[in-house]
Amino acid sequence: MTAFFLALLALLPDAASRRYRVEIAGQPVGVATLTVRCDRARCTAGFETALRVPEAGGGGVAKRRVGVTTDRAGMLLEAEAGGRRRKGDGEAVASIVVEAMLSSVPEGERRCLRVEDAETGRSGTACATRRGAWLEGEVLGEAVRFRAVPGDLPEEVLLPGQETRFVADPRAEVPARAPATFGSAVPAPPGAELERDLRFCGLPPEAEDPAPPPSGLPRDFSEAGNCQDRSAAYLRSARDDGLEGRLVVGVAWDGARFVWHEWVEVAAGRRWVAVDPSFRQLPAQAPRFAVARFAPGDEAGRAEAGRKVLACWGKARVTPSAPSTK
Repeated sequence: MTAFFLALLALLPDAASRRYRVEIAGQPVGVATLTVRCDRARCTAGFETALRVPEAGGGGVAKRRVGVTTDRAGMLLEAEAGGRRRKGDGEAVASIVVEAMLSSVPEGERRCLRVEDAETGRSGTACATRRGAWLEGEVLGEAVRFRAVPGDLPEEVLLPGQETRFVADPRAEVPARAPATFGSAVPAPPGAELERDLRFCGLPPEAEDPAPPPSGLPRDFSEAGNCQDRSAAYLRSARDDGLEGRLVVGVAWDGARFVWHEWVEVAAGRRWVAVDPSFRQLPAQAPRFAVARFAPGDEAGRAEAGRKVLACWGKARVTPSAPSTK
């Protein structure tokens, strides 16, 4: 069957709006809204999110909006995201309404649509099988499970690969405090800490520095606070000694497990030297993954770090990038 024929299974509602509470790894992080308005021939739809960045990313609020124009069958005609507009070919369902379009799949049947990501333009398929109130499938290769009444916007959407949940909640708000992540465990297969060919959120582990640390680096480590507090204290001490440094947010092995963590890098001996004040390591020891770096006081850099952490949080798995040969 063609995508056009399958799209005729459902039409977008004349007017619908739903507000969602967004949860990542079981913690409420913000709010999302999905709105659709249609006339006789065309529809406009918008998807907006406001998410509190985790503590490990600075705790700010990251906002995003995607808007589309479609025909009544959800086929993408135009998209706007990040201040940029682009045309769709009218042959694929806009990604932000694909769950609504698949909501009319009959019980026990699997149906697929051609879909186009409204932000990136990437195209592929979206498929779902209805099992009672829930539909299970994948969108552009990512597993999805959602609950929806036929012909309506979804009431709940689960993205298992991101540990993300959107659940209808008209009173949903952005939480006042950042979700805690420092010290929280990151899943990894047994023995992963002994491997060197690893990946976390698409990142390779930090390279080990074989050279001894330059003299003159502070050797005193604060005992107060969490890793964030100790990293800040160390950089203040380094600055007092005339050394510049930066903060590093990522994932490190704490001796028992991989955890979200913060450490520092200090410019010394014509190179950046990684130091872990919390683990009292100079230089910082492997394995660890640097998700983002920023200098103290650089709010733009901190905000960008927050976006990078938010993109990896929930996808937090350390995995070997190649089968072990041991």
